[in-house]
Amino acid sequence: MPDKNATLARFQQLQYDFAGHLRDPEHKARPADIEDRRMKVYRDLFYNNVENFCANSFPILRELTDDQKWHQMVRQFFVEHRAHSPYFKDISKAFLSYLGEEREPQADDYPFMLELAHWEWMELNALSDTGDILKFPHDRNGDLYHEKVVVSPLAWPLVYEYPVHRIGDAYIPEQAPEQPTFLIISRNREHQVDFMETNAITYRLLEIFQEAERAKAMQLTGQEAIKQLQQELQFPNPEQLIEGGKQVLTDLLERDVILGVNL
Repeated sequence: MPDKNATLARFQQLQYDFAGHLRDPEHKARPADIEDRRMKVYRDLFYNNVENFCANSFPILRELTDDQKWHQMVRQFFVEHRAHSPYFKDISKAFLSYLGEEREPQADDYPFMLELAHWEWMELNALSDTGDILKFPHDRNGDLYHEKVVVSPLAWPLVYEYPVHRIGDAYIPEQAPEQPTFLIISRNREHQVDFMETNAITYRLLEIFQEAERAKAMQLTGQEAIKQLQQELQFPNPEQLIEGGKQVLTDLLERDVILGVNL
């Protein structure tokens, strides 16, 4: 009678050999009893699916990277990274993690490569997030200064060394500007992804609202958030900061970064 454990072990070894060859055909031999013509179908299918997904998720990075280097990066990702999600939609996040945490930087990498990849992933993440801001109770016509402000869960303040939103064929910076780039990316109530270039004060004001919600499970009024900002900055003219802060709140409301006030 055949040994079931031995049969299972042989089958598992075949699976490991099959998958290993698909990942790294240059260094892992194909299973001996499968002809190369058939294996090539699977090699091309698996790699091309992953490569196409990465290219579509990071179109600017792909456009700026020559073919040889791009395919080398994707192949290394395919060989070295171990994904923990079975969903194709998570490939882009895994590729971003690989670039930033696992891959060894190369001398010919763009200095902005990781920041650009993160920005492109944030655009994709904002578009694919399953949240719906219309489901969050809020009054769009309330007093943003005196009432508790409701910030969109689909708004993210970001800061980069490079102006990643401008990078492309027409603009490839060789070194970071003196000042960082502050951006807010969001998805509005029409389910459209929107971004705005902003400044350190607006960036920090939005962060203050979000930090209060995360750490204290509470919402702040516009007045409370601006007061905290003034204390942090030691702003010499509080009245000017208050008036400017009120205008920022209105601008963020118009972009659906702020949804309104608590009901």
